[in-house]
Amino acid sequence: MKLRRWLGRLTGGLPDARGRDRLTDLARVLGHPFRDPDLLVRATTHPSSLVQSSNRGQSYERMEFLGDSILNLIVSEWLFSRHPEAQEGTLSQLRAHIISRRFLAGASEQIGLPDCIVTGDDQNLLAGGGRRKIAADSLEAVIGALYLDGGLEVARRFIHDHVLSLDLEHDEGFHTAKNRLQETIHELGRGQLTYRTSRAGSAPRGREDVNFRCQVWLEGEPLGSGWGRTKKEAEKEAALDALERLARVEASIPEGDSAR
Repeated sequence: MKLRRWLGRLTGGLPDARGRDRLTDLARVLGHPFRDPDLLVRATTHPSSLVQSSNRGQSYERMEFLGDSILNLIVSEWLFSRHPEAQEGTLSQLRAHIISRRFLAGASEQIGLPDCIVTGDDQNLLAGGGRRKIAADSLEAVIGALYLDGGLEVARRFIHDHVLSLDLEHDEGFHTAKNRLQETIHELGRGQLTYRTSRAGSAPRGREDVNFRCQVWLEGEPLGSGWGRTKKEAEKEAALDALERLARVEASIPEGDSAR
């Protein structure tokens, strides 16, 4: 296999024999024969493995930037088609869930990507939420690599097969939002959630059709808000809003912070 032969010539901080085998397996899972295997190597190379090298630019950071934009486009396109009646706010909330670090890390684990990532000697990188961040970042870099090597359709197919296929809970709307939020709060070791629903006063612009407003509270503090034509819909939107807020907070925490 071209990738295996090419990787066999690599030295200096790049995958060892076991790592090369894993990377070969990863290429098989991706289902794309790379014309330029260096792109896949870079997509799985953490900057920490190159700190003593002049090739720091050969880490996954640049392709992560590209892959993030492609992911946003494909997910937005998919949601726009899948939810023809959804308003902009709801579409944004659904997209925030799919592109969140937690969701992307799960997709990354599904294809065995974290085990292929080359990092430096600092084991703290994988402590706490470090592994999750690295897994999510590298997944975006892999998307960038697929785009550069095979074009938009190759990247789109990968995202549909290995990212959006995990979002099955939205096949029947967003009825599991409250369950996802409760599971997230449980993982964080926080207290009980409380939903407070009332008749909508002044509805958000473009949402004049809503009848109810809901706020979800956590330990005496408002965590998310939502509006809907029914109480149930308002509660679900509030849960989605809370999940989006939690995702933004998580993304703002520095890599390797074990408190996350």
